[in-house]
Amino acid sequence: MAATIFDVARHAGVSIGTVSRVTNNRDRVHPETRERVLRAIRELNYRPNPVARGLAGQQTNTLGLVIPQVNDPFFFQIVRGVEDAASDAGYNLLIASQPQQPGEHKYLSFFHRGHVDAMVLVAIDVRADEVQAITDRGLPIILVQQDVGANIPSFLVDNYYGARAMTEHLLEHGYRRLGYIAGTDYTPDNRERLRGMRDVLSAHGLPLPDDHIAHGNYLRDSGFHAMQKLLALSPRPEAVFAANDQMAADAIMAAQAAGLSVPDDIAVVGFDDGPVARYTNPPLTTVSQPVYDLGWQAARLALEVSRADRDTLPVTPRLVQLPTTLVVRQSCGCPPSYGGSDPAVSSWDSVLAEHRPPTG
Repeated sequence: MAATIFDVARHAGVSIGTVSRVTNNRDRVHPETRERVLRAIRELNYRPNPVARGLAGQQTNTLGLVIPQVNDPFFFQIVRGVEDAASDAGYNLLIASQPQQPGEHKYLSFFHRGHVDAMVLVAIDVRADEVQAITDRGLPIILVQQDVGANIPSFLVDNYYGARAMTEHLLEHGYRRLGYIAGTDYTPDNRERLRGMRDVLSAHGLPLPDDHIAHGNYLRDSGFHAMQKLLALSPRPEAVFAANDQMAADAIMAAQAAGLSVPDDIAVVGFDDGPVARYTNPPLTTVSQPVYDLGWQAARLALEVSRADRDTLPVTPRLVQLPTTLVVRQSCGCPPSYGGSDPAVSSWDSVLAEHRPPTG
């Protein structure tokens, strides 16, 4: 696979902007730094794209964002983070919705024709060569909730640790027969959550049979149908871990529609800690992830890379992983007083304020 400008910057220990100035012979670069960049270019056999060099001076002051769904609460929080970062930097935001279906990338070609200065892709199924083909043309791309490798910067949460913590909590309650409602197979968050659950169960000598894994797609209604499949098992699971809160909320409704009590007859837990988690009946035990921060930090990095000719950007990280936290409510069987109070949230702004990074 051909080397990219990210690889050269990393190899030479300089910013993307310094590499750009050396390859375009713009501005003054210290002779020792220039030689270090040229040596990295030779060693990596890097060939700057002439189209990208021609576009280097053109700025739109617009950031592109592609998300699977505009009206999903999870993605809404990411949008707020990206929007705030763009606004703080004086940039406009152009949003496109791309359904979670592998192979459909109609907005990528539109955005990379000079309509935006950088792009943030959230949970979009893309290949490394597709992303690199665009970055090689001079358009920075930052991934969120997706990791394709190949030195493409990605922002994820620690899904593996979060799933481990949740599974351990269920085992502490005495549950031994667990079920899992999976999200889409191609996303790393689903894979890592399932891996964390499996590893904990294996360490305790407990199985997770294939028929105890029901497949959803993170979206509304998929958790209801997945839960129906798990409830049809004999014996059915004692507790069900859904890969996100929306599917967990649907699973609770499916259990109640079948005449079961949550958590008395079956426990249900989720992952996200979005607003829906506080308003299920009973309130949902879940794993909190810093969703706003994912968008905010990814957008900040995308904009820094797009303005890299100012030489203010450090070597870009390949992978940034944000921590998760277990949030215990009543859907797992814990009493209301367990783990402290959980005051009701009255508005979106108060939810998002919890995730806003400090200013300055």
